[in-house]
Amino acid sequence: MKDIVITGATLRRELRILLGCFIFAVLFDLFSIVKFHRPFTEIFTTIGYEIVIAVVVYLILALIRLIVFLIRKVLTKNNNK
Repeated sequence: MKDIVITGATLRRELRILLGCFIFAVLFDLFSIVKFHRPFTEIFTTIGYEIVIAVVVYLILALIRLIVFLIRKVLTKNNNK
């Protein structure tokens, strides 16, 4: 069985995507705090929710990226015939 090697560039790209998802979750929480007039300490007390939201958004993006990859693979396979 072959080893799976993850390159440094791939790892950095995925970490940047995950960081972007976390920043999105924090901004979403910040928007909710401002909209509903809550204290700003909720940014720190709801960090668990922000992490969960970030992971969910990351998984949704991963699913979309997988679907796009599969569609591209099928389309290029059909064009080569």
